[in-house]
Amino acid sequence: MIVADKLKKYYGKNCGVEDVSFSIAPGEIYGLIGPNGAGKTTTIRIILGLLKMDSGSVSIGGAGIPEHLGRVKSSIGYLPGEVNFYGDMRVKEFLKFNRGFYSDDLQGSEDELVEYLAIDREKKFKELSQGNKKKVGILQALVHHPKYLILDEPTNGLDPLLQNKLYQLLERERNRGTTILFSSHVLSEVERLCQRVGVVRNGELVKELSMEDVREIAIRKITVTGNRDLSVLDKYSVTYSDGSSRVYSVRNSELNEFLKKLTALEYTDVEIKRPPLEETFMEIYGGGEQE
Repeated sequence: MIVADKLKKYYGKNCGVEDVSFSIAPGEIYGLIGPNGAGKTTTIRIILGLLKMDSGSVSIGGAGIPEHLGRVKSSIGYLPGEVNFYGDMRVKEFLKFNRGFYSDDLQGSEDELVEYLAIDREKKFKELSQGNKKKVGILQALVHHPKYLILDEPTNGLDPLLQNKLYQLLERERNRGTTILFSSHVLSEVERLCQRVGVVRNGELVKELSMEDVREIAIRKITVTGNRDLSVLDKYSVTYSDGSSRVYSVRNSELNEFLKKLTALEYTDVEIKRPPLEETFMEIYGGGEQE
């Protein structure tokens, strides 16, 4: 289990995080979500012992962090938001270096992930695209079958095919009983993977939600074109209007009702989009600058 209790971190007078608390059980994927700069990465770095908290406590598998990090370090897998290794080191050299940190034979697991992720062992890191660097980071985080897996914006820089491969790997790890924490601002991956989410805004964990809650409050942007009389839809928030079309912001819980009303009208076109998670939660919890 991963437990964070009343975490607080300030950078001078600026709030990094304040009073952040949550726990994650074995076999659970917990999403730490919110706008960019909300405090997600600060929280993750505190949990990993990479950043000293001002107050609060963290434990991983019962070991207090950072004091007893050594007891569980080999059981943790970590994928940072940006993956950077030694530019002149070849991937195969790095993988050999990484194997040296573990007593178990990782060659079989490494070979499997190299093939699954289509990693080129011969290239130097400075020759790799950001997406291919991320592949190596994914391998490093997963190769030792960690009990605790922590990922910071794991799909940044990945194409849709590789994103799906990562989702499958995370589902496999969860089925093994791995405790998984990851930060994201992509609603579709949160809906697909998580059992619970914590919403972070301005350094505070403002709400914990089940996935049923997330689906309920998720917003759709619906553009209606070619109808001048849309008064029947006045109860819904309009985010844009140019005379010929209007863009409505409609929660999932209101979607069926909205579409029933819309079908009674005459219009030339309708388009439904899912906005980014950041926009969804900024609308729900209001505006305000992030850290």
